[in-house]
Amino acid sequence: MTRPDRAGLLVAFLVTSGVLLGPAVLSQDVFAATLLAGTAKLELIPPAKAPLAGYSRRSGKPSTGVHDPLFVRALVLGDGQTSVALASCDLLIIDERLFEAVQQQLDLAQPNLARNLLIASTHTHSGPGAYGKKFLEKLSMGHFNPDVFEWLSAQITQAILTASTNMRPVTVSYATTQTSGFVVNRMSAEGAVDPELVVLAFYDAHSTLVAAVVNFSAHATTLGSWNRRFSADYPGVLAQAVEQRYSGSTCLFFAGAVGDQAPVKQGDGFERAQWFGSELAHHVFTGLASSSDHGAPLVRIDQRTMRLPPARLRLGTWRLPSWISRAFVDDDATLTLIGLGRVLVLGVPCDLSAALGLELKAHARTLGYAPVLVGFANDYIGYCLPQRLYWTDSYEARLAFNGPTTGPLLMGELKQMMDELAGPQ
Repeated sequence: MTRPDRAGLLVAFLVTSGVLLGPAVLSQDVFAATLLAGTAKLELIPPAKAPLAGYSRRSGKPSTGVHDPLFVRALVLGDGQTSVALASCDLLIIDERLFEAVQQQLDLAQPNLARNLLIASTHTHSGPGAYGKKFLEKLSMGHFNPDVFEWLSAQITQAILTASTNMRPVTVSYATTQTSGFVVNRMSAEGAVDPELVVLAFYDAHSTLVAAVVNFSAHATTLGSWNRRFSADYPGVLAQAVEQRYSGSTCLFFAGAVGDQAPVKQGDGFERAQWFGSELAHHVFTGLASSSDHGAPLVRIDQRTMRLPPARLRLGTWRLPSWISRAFVDDDATLTLIGLGRVLVLGVPCDLSAALGLELKAHARTLGYAPVLVGFANDYIGYCLPQRLYWTDSYEARLAFNGPTTGPLLMGELKQMMDELAGPQ
């Protein structure tokens, strides 16, 4: 399906001129690119028997079947000099071992993509488990199964390689819309909420949608621990709705700063995921129908590994010594920036709180960037919160594994990376 001609540039002018638009009106920044893009989509339900990941209350019991399909969706972009690969996986997290396994496999076939890579999970709590080796991962994923791990890494790798073989020229556009009534702050009724939905769209020379990147900040937990069947939760409903509307397209969903963002639930059972994903899909359709192209970006990437403060696991009011905690959690974090002209994809390896996510996006916009904030990217270090929230007795604070300064330190490093990418202002 091709996109209709709309007055997208007029909307962009109103927004950039500071005209206040109501929540039902789309705001957008649009860019055209001399880019090549390729996509692929492969199944991600392991053939081996596996538990579901996401809730320790399931006690690692195996799944009882499939409610809806799970996929890895890959998008490879190149400007003739630099190529990058993005993959959206219907999984709970991407841990360091899984990311490195894909990197190593890609390095044998496409070394440039192995170096310029962002793999993120949709954070569904009804995807396969059994691929995490660490103690805390086993609590929410069940016991490690090497067959499941190897199959997942092979499927993700193959999706990226397949995407890299069917590249074609595309233009790119960026649009945002403010939603209402979809998320609440689960730590505090007065806490920050991020209702923004971002759409990054790639069109071929015939104005046919090749790929859509959709970004939204709500936990994929419309389905609770009662569910024992594989499901992509609401991100799967959204992605399939887009792909059905725009035949031949691939829709990559990326979770944003979801750390304290809970989805509003309507209906019973699987109706909740269907309602949430379908309603969000209408916002995506608005963005895609209203976008248009302007500009000429290049592809740039900056990926760094930063050291974290010493791990300090909490058991109630007790904090374990760092020498014990280090055996259970990471001591570093991978941070990723991908620039597509003035579009900036920010990859963070954590459950980031909405307050920190909003701060990052605001900083990007002061530099003239249109941000896409991607959580659960390339690694997983637990929750990252403002320092004042670390000292609460909340679930999120107990899973902030590396102490109260981790969130602020990540913010400082990411802002510095953005400043350096932007250059002198």
